[in-house]
This record gives sequence, structure tokens and C-alpha cells, in this order.
Amino acid sequence: MIEPTRRRSSVDASGALTRMSVVILAAVAVAFFGGCGTDTEFSTPTTSAAVDFPYPPFEIRTDIAVPLPPRLRDAAQFALDMSVDDRRKNDPNDDEADRRFRSQIAPEADIADLPPGPDTAIGETGGALHRAVGARGLPDDTVEVTICQYDTPGLYTKLKDGRIVSSDIPMSVQRPLVQWTGRPAADGTTPAGPRWLWVGETASYNLPAQQVAELCDPFKPEPFIQKMPDPTTAASATPSG
Repeated sequence: MIEPTRRRSSVDASGALTRMSVVILAAVAVAFFGGCGTDTEFSTPTTSAAVDFPYPPFEIRTDIAVPLPPRLRDAAQFALDMSVDDRRKNDPNDDEADRRFRSQIAPEADIADLPPGPDTAIGETGGALHRAVGARGLPDDTVEVTICQYDTPGLYTKLKDGRIVSSDIPMSVQRPLVQWTGRPAADGTTPAGPRWLWVGETASYNLPAQQVAELCDPFKPEPFIQKMPDPTTAASATPSG
């Protein structure tokens, strides 16, 4: 199951490792912001799941909302891609996300989450937008990227008992720290040369809702829809007699 909320490891800008929750509740108001070039990643349902849950798969879109110089833009795109894998890596149907994530995160930042519970989901639908709204250079070839995560149209999960549950976190902030380095990754791999490596996060769990809104409202997608998608055309079609 894709998790809308998780505790993550984090470090502050000076490198001190802390444990944090990255999800911030925010009261969101309608504001317009035009989308930038968006990359979309999809989960792939199994055949049986598609039959039992005839909805489009949950997707996470990413984009960069502000102009950045090339180096900061590259760092922001890497952080966005990692934020997607960070959200997907506990999905039992997406082992590749976990492998990819651990091959691009520093060992000291790779603090395992709690073991996942039993897989009680039949399927998931909806979507989210991870949007980079800022990036700043720090010492030691490190960049802090500010990402606003908008759950729109939201995450909707059908459980095996027939219930459909949805995420209740419409907007949150994540601030990954990524470093241009040749250090080994958490899975033990060593690159041939420097590349971006996720080395932690700047603590953002204690940001007040007003500050989250000030950061993310100006870049919020319009319309800000929170509604379960319709079934796929094939599933909703009535069989001919």
C-alpha cells in the first residue's frame, strides 16, 4: 500500500540527524498556479487487482514551479524523483522503488521505517503532485530543496473488507538535502564519479499551518480537486447481452 504519511529520517542544515514526521496539515484556499513541465509516474496494478478495483492506478506527478540555475534545477529534479520513491518504497507491489531509493541515499540517512503491516489493500487510485518551489545552496556541495506535496485528487484505497479509505492530508512540506558527492550509497554501491545523493532532510514537521500555507498556496494547482476518480471506461461499460 502506498502510504500518504510516514515518519522519515531527517538532518538539519548542519548535518545533525533527527527523527521526524514530514506531514504538515494545512488549511488550503483556492489559488491559481499554472502547471510546469510535469513528469508522471504510475503504479502498476496486478490483473486481479484491476478486476476487483477497476480504477486508474495512483500516480504521483512532479514539476519545478520556479526558475532555477542549472545546478539547482538538477538537484531539485533529483530530490523530486527521490520524494516519489520515498513515498512508494513501502508498497509491496513496487520493489523497484525501494531498490532505487537505497541506491541513491546516504547510509546515515537510511533509517528504516517500521515494518509494513499486512497488505490489506485491493487497489489504490487517485494522485498527488510533488512540486519543487525553491532550492538553495549550502556548504559541502549540498542543496536544500523545498517541495510542496499536494494530495490532489488524493489517495483512495479499497480494502479487502470492502471499505474505501482516503488520505486526509491535503498539503505538506518536505525539505530534502541532496549532495553532489562520490560517497557510497546505503546499498553499498559506489559511483564511478560524483552524483546527487540524498543525505537527509531539514526538519519541517513543526512548521505551523500558516507557514505551510504561505509556502505552498501560491503554487497550488488549480483546480485543487479532491475527489475519487471515475472507474475506467471498460469497467463502467455495461456488457452486451
